[in-house]
Amino acid sequence: MGSKTSKIAVIAAVTMLWPTFASPQQGGAGASGGLQIDIGVSSKFSADSNFTLSSANPGASYISDTKLTFGISSKTSAYDFSLIAGSTLRFADIPGRSVSGFEDPTLKLRFVADSSNSRLTLTGGYRFVDREFLNPFQVEREEQALGLLVGNGGTLRDRSVGLKYEVGLNAPLGFTLDLSHSDKDYEGVVSSSVRDSTRDSVTGTVRFKLSPVATGRFVVGQTNQENLQATTNALITDRTTTDYSVGVAYDINSVLNLDAQVGYTDVETVRPLGTTSRSGVVGSIALTKSLPNGTVFGSLSSVRNQNGSRVSLTFGRDLQLPTGSLRAVIGTTKADTGNSSVIGSLSYTKQFATDTLTVSVNRSASTNANDDEILDTRFGVAYSHPINNVSRLGLSFDWGQTKDTGATTASTVELTNLQATYSYDLTSDWSLSSGVEWRKRVDTDPLSPTDADSTSLFVTLGRNFSFRP
Repeated sequence: MGSKTSKIAVIAAVTMLWPTFASPQQGGAGASGGLQIDIGVSSKFSADSNFTLSSANPGASYISDTKLTFGISSKTSAYDFSLIAGSTLRFADIPGRSVSGFEDPTLKLRFVADSSNSRLTLTGGYRFVDREFLNPFQVEREEQALGLLVGNGGTLRDRSVGLKYEVGLNAPLGFTLDLSHSDKDYEGVVSSSVRDSTRDSVTGTVRFKLSPVATGRFVVGQTNQENLQATTNALITDRTTTDYSVGVAYDINSVLNLDAQVGYTDVETVRPLGTTSRSGVVGSIALTKSLPNGTVFGSLSSVRNQNGSRVSLTFGRDLQLPTGSLRAVIGTTKADTGNSSVIGSLSYTKQFATDTLTVSVNRSASTNANDDEILDTRFGVAYSHPINNVSRLGLSFDWGQTKDTGATTASTVELTNLQATYSYDLTSDWSLSSGVEWRKRVDTDPLSPTDADSTSLFVTLGRNFSFRP
């Protein structure tokens, strides 16, 4: 997997030149269409009382990160292309080790080609990162999805590629083919619950118009996921999931929509001690009603995985407010394994005369790679207050917990982040921010129990360059 410090000569050579060639050309960034180049330079200096969140607290850490990003994008009526690359020049003095050089190489690719009746989408990504430098809440915001509460040290090499082809977008008969591959490789992790994984998925969907108000679909898909013990590379599971379903979307009237489907799922799991199979009928039904200020909706679903079936019932309201928005969902879920749980989500944004407040809550149940039934809860609050035309104050609080639903052996992990930031615009291009952050981690893993907190002070100076050649 390599050392903690990953030095990539090409990225280093390019990123050192970015401020030089970008600075003279900044006009035209607001124009539409055509080629655009975006360059970001950000230097952060921090001192942390317990950076590794170790219960033993080995002492203070001092870190200097200069993050360099480079993006190329072009958008026309026929295609949309973006490529983002980045790396971090890091110098860190951490108890027990030191870091110097380029780390965290990152690459993201997206290409969409559109025609009158078809669409091709290509995506790709690569990242090799020291997990101790990841903020799990920031990772989730970037990926727009809930994930594991990262931690316990080590490195992660994450690669993914995807292809999606859609044809017949405006025709009575259409077809979609969706292919994806991803793999995550860990090294130097402490927790035995962390798994290397490789995932391949293929899904085909046929969509057909039944009437002006009804559209049917037939879906066939297969996903294979292999999980290995990260510390020994020993096989844990090799799981193949095959899905078949048929569904319909039906406009009952001008404001009420019904979406229903029924299908069959087969899950075959190969383990060192033998092979098991779970299969059965699955399905869902959802109703959505449009209102003058939003929607109201409800759904009932049954899915199946390696532990059996899970049934969920939810109701929700999407509300547009004069100075904000609110989306709330509440429900319950019950699996064959574990207790029933309350699930739901809340997303609230309020724009005051000058200030902005956002609140988010998400509580969901799922089965992880270790066959544990997990209840995942996240809560976040962010508040922004402009002091004057060039400075502002920001406050944020994030809390997350993953725990067992009552029938398996997963540990309980809690993470808390509290941050206060003061930002000041030095010029129209350069921004300076400083602040304080408090973190806490509690993990009941019997092999690596943790109950630790840390306080850090930081200063960040950054600028983004955008221009059209």
